Amino acid sequence: MSSKVSNVAEARKKLEETLKLIVESDENLLGAMIVDNEEGLPLVFVPKSEAFEIDVGPSGEEEEALGGTILDSFNQFQKLISPDRLNLGKLSRVLLEGDKGIAIIYPMEKANAVLLLYGKRGVKVGFIYTILSEIMEEMETLSKIALGAI
Repeated sequence: MSSKVSNVAEARKKLEETLKLIVESDENLLGAMIVDNEEGLPLVFVPKSEAFEIDVGPSGEEEEALGGTILDSFNQFQKLISPDRLNLGKLSRVLLEGDKGIAIIYPMEKANAVLLLYGKRGVKVGFIYTILSEIMEEMETLSKIALGAI
């Protein structure tokens, strides 16, 4: 996934392509979103086309509100694992499981953003974690460019 991207538009396009590849890598993943920690707004949102017909994930109208909710939730998780609460160390990821589906919230510290992946039950979580561990550094760099931080 190596790239020489220098402007915001190129970085966003490359992020969209990368997230689409991740979402397409598992038949049960339905979408991905990167949320800017400063504004709580989605930087990139990549749903599968069939995701809107399934009763899991956003319906397509509320991405901005979802971005704010993700940011608020992420901040609460940060407080929960802090030394004065659970003392778990640095937050590496959060896995939410419901009876209909799952969500993975993955911090992108260098980019000051949060990655959300969501899908139906049956997502191969270990496989997704492996993919993310291999490409997260470049995704963070692209996100920083897309956010105008570089």
